[in-house]
Amino acid sequence: MREIILQNSWRRFIAFHALTFLLLACTPLCLQAANDSEPLRIGIHEKPPYAMKNRDGTWTGLAPGLWKGISEATGLEVVFVELPYEDLVQTVADGMIDAAAGEIEVTPAAEKVVDFTQPFLTSSLCIGLNKVSWESAWKSVLRDFFNWAIAKYLIVIFVAMLVISLLLWFAERHNGTGHFHGGITGIGSALWFAAVTMTTVGYGDKTPATIAGRIIAVFWMIFGVVLVSAFTATVTSSMSSAQIANSIESISDFNHLSCGTLRGSLSSEILRRIGVMTHEYESIPEAFEDLVAGKIEAVVGDRNTLSYVRREFAKQKPPVHINIPSFRLREVFLAIPIREGHPHYKQINEAMLQFLTTGEWIELLQEWIGETRYSSITLGSTH
Repeated sequence: MREIILQNSWRRFIAFHALTFLLLACTPLCLQAANDSEPLRIGIHEKPPYAMKNRDGTWTGLAPGLWKGISEATGLEVVFVELPYEDLVQTVADGMIDAAAGEIEVTPAAEKVVDFTQPFLTSSLCIGLNKVSWESAWKSVLRDFFNWAIAKYLIVIFVAMLVISLLLWFAERHNGTGHFHGGITGIGSALWFAAVTMTTVGYGDKTPATIAGRIIAVFWMIFGVVLVSAFTATVTSSMSSAQIANSIESISDFNHLSCGTLRGSLSSEILRRIGVMTHEYESIPEAFEDLVAGKIEAVVGDRNTLSYVRREFAKQKPPVHINIPSFRLREVFLAIPIREGHPHYKQINEAMLQFLTTGEWIELLQEWIGETRYSSITLGSTH
């Protein structure tokens, strides 16, 4: 009897531990199954053409289209969570969302806290300026020319010429050469000499002969060059706004301008690093509105975004034209940030790369960017 009791106890012991083991082994699988059934939370920020929010709360644009392709290929359901642009990467890093969608550049700082997929697009940081036609540029030049700063220089130059002319006439009026004889006639000749000497033309038709006259002439040659140089610099500075709107070839062409950019973006970081006066905005259209209003002088951001917003502004009545020079501040790679250690990272990355080879992706590029050249660049960078 005792042996039977011991046998039953042993069997219950084995059965209990076997059941415990099965429960422990199945728990992760059950949790994984539960996690798989939950939709992925994707952070997003409204920034055309990458993401635009419709009135019914749905999202359109390049990024939602890309995630739609990923979702269809993987079977993973996604829901978009609207967040400020500057919080997207950090929110992914904190584990509050699974990934993010939109114009998100791969940077060393972001790479330290999240995992990035392969780039899905290459772009560049460019500058947008008020487009100035040649007619309005000349009007601007004329308007800038007739301002008080230039008028002050003209008054100083004329007064200096008059003083030098009187001194020269006084020193030369009795000289035998007769270049500066007479009253008004002699003073007029001295004024003519002062003008051609200051501008370094020097016809030589009127020349001082006395020692005093030549000393005055040498002084005027030196002083006149200084006056003309200062006057030229003032005129150039006044006309710079009209000139720069039609030509940007390097950072030095715009680093003295006040520039608007997206808050928390890579362009904001770069502008501050090179010492540009930066104004941050929640969206590029807001920055364009201030550009048109004259509150800022330029907008720096992603070329695709600037081009899209420029097209929208051109549709207004009256149309507003924005100039985007060919100068590029920096090339950037756009990718999807995913929470570190995410179980679907590889699955999402593979599905995205596969989607980039489809005609649907080419159609998205044509619809939202208007170009397909970025597709081949991106695919080339992933091999």
